Amino acid sequence: MLDKRALLAALKAKVSAELEASTRRAQDAADAATHEENRAEGDKDMRATEASYIARGQAERVHELEAALARLQSMPIKAFSAGDRIAVSALVEVEHAGARTLYFLVVAAGGEKLASDGREVVTLATTSPLGRALLGLEEGDDAEVVAGGGTKSYAVVSVS
Repeated sequence: MLDKRALLAALKAKVSAELEASTRRAQDAADAATHEENRAEGDKDMRATEASYIARGQAERVHELEAALARLQSMPIKAFSAGDRIAVSALVEVEHAGARTLYFLVVAAGGEKLASDGREVVTLATTSPLGRALLGLEEGDDAEVVAGGGTKSYAVVSVS
């Protein structure tokens, strides 16, 4: 059985590291936006405007990461038994197009790949289309996700 607390700790460490790096990038971008080399030399010179757009985007990324980390800090870990419905903190193995993937349902920071006991686990945010489709299902159910190219079906192999 995979240790969900260890998976959550690894995810929080990844988000924290990204937050630290993004904070540095945001500060560098803010410094660049106000640097004298970016001062407009004419009415068509857009260097300062472009630098401020970058700084604003970096600051927004920092805010998103802070919010994600706060949500992960308060995320409960639940032990699932046979017949339990999928909810936050479930480890869900699904099959799609002949391939199986093990997902860890989380409240934020979906799409991260984690390793535990020699297995790859992919975090899946409950706000994502597949995450929303899986919530409330149980082993043996099918989740359908409408995508641009049609409907994709995912079979729930196991829930723990």
